Amino acid sequence: MKVTLINPNYEGTLESKRVYIPLGLAYVAAMVQKSGKHELKVIDAAALDLSNEEVERQLKKFDADIVGTCAVTTLLEAGLNVCKIAKRLGMKTVLGGVHATILPEETIHFEEIDFIVIGEGEYTFLELLDFLEKGKNLKKVKGIIFKQKNKNGKIEFVKTRPREKIKNLDELPLPARELFPLKLYSSYGSLVREVPSMHMMTSRGCPNMCTFCASRKIWKGKVDMRTPKNIVDEIEYLIQKFGTKEIYLYDDTFNLNLKRSEEICEEIIRRKIKISLRVQARVFPITKQLLIKMKKAGVWCILYGVESGNQNVLNAMRKGVTIKQIREAFRLTNEVGIRTLGYFMIGMPKENKKTIDETLKFALELNPDFVNFTITTIFPGTEIYELAVNEGSIKKIEPFEFFEPHLYKNPSFDEDTLEKELGKIYKKFYSRPFYMLRRFLRIRTYTEFKTNVIAGLPFLKLKRDPLKVSKKWAGMKKSSNQTL
Repeated sequence: MKVTLINPNYEGTLESKRVYIPLGLAYVAAMVQKSGKHELKVIDAAALDLSNEEVERQLKKFDADIVGTCAVTTLLEAGLNVCKIAKRLGMKTVLGGVHATILPEETIHFEEIDFIVIGEGEYTFLELLDFLEKGKNLKKVKGIIFKQKNKNGKIEFVKTRPREKIKNLDELPLPARELFPLKLYSSYGSLVREVPSMHMMTSRGCPNMCTFCASRKIWKGKVDMRTPKNIVDEIEYLIQKFGTKEIYLYDDTFNLNLKRSEEICEEIIRRKIKISLRVQARVFPITKQLLIKMKKAGVWCILYGVESGNQNVLNAMRKGVTIKQIREAFRLTNEVGIRTLGYFMIGMPKENKKTIDETLKFALELNPDFVNFTITTIFPGTEIYELAVNEGSIKKIEPFEFFEPHLYKNPSFDEDTLEKELGKIYKKFYSRPFYMLRRFLRIRTYTEFKTNVIAGLPFLKLKRDPLKVSKKWAGMKKSSNQTL
């Protein structure tokens, strides 16, 4: 079959669209490519900033039999636009990704969609292609929902048995990055030291129970991990194939298993690989021994999820960490000489003006090199979404509906007050003369200087809309970390 995989275009700055190669599509593309059974074309309409007309021209030219795309909740309409174009050209359509996985029954109702892939897409999509080509019974393809006509000629939805999670992630081929317009991804956002930079996943899933995150819904609280050798093999491949100088390990939590984390670092050190690394981590468990090895392996920045400076608020969001553990993690990281980014959130349940002030005070005390403050934003698949539905502050999403992310309606604040609080926090944190001097003195590369200037100007000029920043980062941080 002739297959086209499309990363849909969406509203947003061109710079933000070119931050990352869509790893989910790249993994699926690699699986199709490896099979050798189908003719494949990949289109990153977002990175190329293609109009609907340009997407249609490319689809006509390739004349695909089936078109696959994916979407997180905020980009569902963009994914449906791709499917609509494909359907108009007589092609079958497949939608995967976070939104389709969390709300498959609601999403299959859209007339533009023929098939939905639920969960990890590599084996499911390939099997669907094989079954379609051979005219086999689609009910035997695990992990999909599709439409078919019943005896009365009416459309009905068929949901097949769930597909088992991929236990051995090492067996997957590396993402087919070479099929994407690589030169367009050179900047990789504001938090970067070296270019070209890429990102990769070393595990899938998260066992934690944070109420604002959909990861538990997607992965059922379980984690599968690649082996250290397999991970470092990919690092070497990225360096040798693409000249990569910096890699963002985009896992939910790099330090879930301390022994494995140390082994990854030891493997990098043993092979004498020179690479700049960034990782996401929890503040617990963390040890000085691991941090020393991370530093030696090339880790220059750790992104920690702090969220709040008030223990009651942390408990309400089921964060599973203490203020004491947060302080110790930042102390040890600073002592070893690794820079830090702290994620913070305001407007959660149990939040009030006093706890927001405590969070700002805590952020100033921790004094990370970078901070990201957001207003709590609700997404389907999270516990806070269910809470908001039960409280009646939002309506449960129904078939044919799009979901516009909502701020959590905290009874202590209105939306305008939270926006103002967010603006004050950013101004107070980033406008400190000592902070700005320290950040300037820590710059080590021209790329770092350039990206710091680009990142800092909007805040200094106070032209950035705090609410838009909050929604953008909530979506990126909590919803797009996926390989579906």
